[in-house]
Amino acid sequence: MHQGRSLPSLVAAPLILAGHHEPLIFRRRTGTAVADELARYQHEHSEETAANLAKRGITWVRTHFYKGFGLAAEAEEIDITAREIQNLHKHGIKVELYTQLGTLQYETLLAEEPGCLDWCAVGPDGQLLTIIYGHHDFRAQPCLVRPGYWNYLKKIIRKGLDIGADGFGFDNVGNTRIPDVCHCPECRAAFVQYLKDKYRPDTPEGKARSLERFGFPVFDHMRPPSFNGFNPAVAYKIIINPVFQEWTDFRTDNLARRFQEIWHLIKSERPDIMLEYNVYPPMGDNAPWQDGIDMHKLFHYMDVCWNERFPAPARLLNDGQFHHRVHAYKLAESFNRLICTFHSDNAGTAGQLALGAAESLAFNGGHPAAFGLVADIAAGQRPETDTVIAFRKNYPQLFDNTRSAAWVAVYESALSLARNTVEPRYTEILALIALLQGHVPFDILTALSIDSLARYKTLILPDVEILTDDEAVVLLTFIQNGGNLLFTGRTGLYDAWRRRRSSPALAPLFTSLKISKPIPFGRDAGENTNFAQSAPPGIRLDGTFGNGRFVYISQLLPAKPYDYSLNIVPDHLWLPPKNAREFVTAVHSLTPSLFKLTAPSSLIIEHRTTPDGLTLFHLLNYNLSKPAASVTFEFNIPLQSATIYVLNKSPKSLTPTKSQKLTLPRIPIYAILELR
Repeated sequence: MHQGRSLPSLVAAPLILAGHHEPLIFRRRTGTAVADELARYQHEHSEETAANLAKRGITWVRTHFYKGFGLAAEAEEIDITAREIQNLHKHGIKVELYTQLGTLQYETLLAEEPGCLDWCAVGPDGQLLTIIYGHHDFRAQPCLVRPGYWNYLKKIIRKGLDIGADGFGFDNVGNTRIPDVCHCPECRAAFVQYLKDKYRPDTPEGKARSLERFGFPVFDHMRPPSFNGFNPAVAYKIIINPVFQEWTDFRTDNLARRFQEIWHLIKSERPDIMLEYNVYPPMGDNAPWQDGIDMHKLFHYMDVCWNERFPAPARLLNDGQFHHRVHAYKLAESFNRLICTFHSDNAGTAGQLALGAAESLAFNGGHPAAFGLVADIAAGQRPETDTVIAFRKNYPQLFDNTRSAAWVAVYESALSLARNTVEPRYTEILALIALLQGHVPFDILTALSIDSLARYKTLILPDVEILTDDEAVVLLTFIQNGGNLLFTGRTGLYDAWRRRRSSPALAPLFTSLKISKPIPFGRDAGENTNFAQSAPPGIRLDGTFGNGRFVYISQLLPAKPYDYSLNIVPDHLWLPPKNAREFVTAVHSLTPSLFKLTAPSSLIIEHRTTPDGLTLFHLLNYNLSKPAASVTFEFNIPLQSATIYVLNKSPKSLTPTKSQKLTLPRIPIYAILELR
């Protein structure tokens, strides 16, 4: 059984967080303050609240620090935060300082920094670009290229360190969202320089490469994209314009550069400081294109990523929609990082809150993450919170330093997702749902190498349209050496620039098959990007290559077709594919499992191991209206003992039959099966 990646020692103790990150100045300015807001605010910061949070097992508080009004305008509240830190530290609670990264409240900041408007992003017309929600037009967005705000941010970070921060939580992270594209002089100049540095058109080799890429080697007059009524941003599903592709990379690289600067600034002085960013985008969004956010580039420079995005809460809806946040947890673990999210967001029932927390326990390395507002938790208004925290506290051996034990990996190609909003993203969503409901434990892999693949028996490529030449070599070597591959649709049909290949990168796999006619991989997009891209359904090919095997399935059939008037894959499309059973059966045919599980599809499992080699199965029932019953495991290895830990119940020993079969009790929400 392979050993996966461990989670960061920085937050080795359970991350159990409550928050109240909005300062009083912001509550009043936005009109959300109630008549007795000051009294509520004062109680949130009281000694009594700190003590009650500690009693309930809270280990971290995310409190207000800097909201963008300016250090001078917020000085009084920063002093209140400093005193709150002392109170919380007395009770053993660490403090993350909420720090506004992406908006400037210029109405007050101008009094302190008269030149702050020169830090801001502006459109082609020179007008300020402001935040896109809540009628918050007083919140200008800083430009990630202009240096002014980043110099001021150093003062903010220094102040936070001085008052005793244990961590920083940065919010409103990202570039401006299309169609609001920054056209300031610094952005235009930086984009041109980015292209020159990348392609070196002043050299013979660079000139030739530039000619092949753009048709000419002159970059001085290139500019960020702009949109109009005939070419709205929503129309761009597939990014084929090479300058648009490069502009996307320019924005994602520049955001990663800022993360790296902050990381080195803080960690060089205080390695123990936790850095968290509210930056995780909805899985259905093409965040690199729309926001300049590429999580594959950003996870390196944070400890924790906040996820407040949909779908939430975790649940199974009556029409079969399966809302989960497993992708966020799995992607973070692939970078040895954590996810934090408020389970109370949009949670209408106690069961939904408990399920969200259990999902975090199972897939987030035993970290329950966040539960809600400081005042609510301290007052005991969320009793289900106490239940989940007690479960985590009572059985640390089931959570501490565990590792994924999956033998299957799903390759997530950042390039494929950045260049096509629909098919690669929709197919990955469908694949994850099929694997989860088909009881196939998996990891997410973000880079292909012989070493990274060595721990897995089977790799899945869900419509990974773009494969570089190097990636193709790695994949073919992996299969030839005995690995197994399941790939779908238009995998490998394009090169690194998303140019269609004359034959797919994995075409050598098909040479041993007797195929009477060419495989139809679907048409390409022209300027009208609404043309269907998918390969036709109904094709399945099985074969061998060297010592390994492969299965090709031409399409995961969505239960609902994609609406091409959208530029996201919305939550109502999160349904199992029509051919989910065929897909899961193909995985099992390539990867003989340690076990056979008989359970409803609403029961999701996570397979992990402890440092001393114990096997764990986390079991989550997403059907909150009906406990999971008649659940059985049949193992092909001998079992010495088995114990089931069910939320809200005492542990129970289970006796396997002679055939190594275990019958589990009913599971209302969450349980853990421990094998020895």
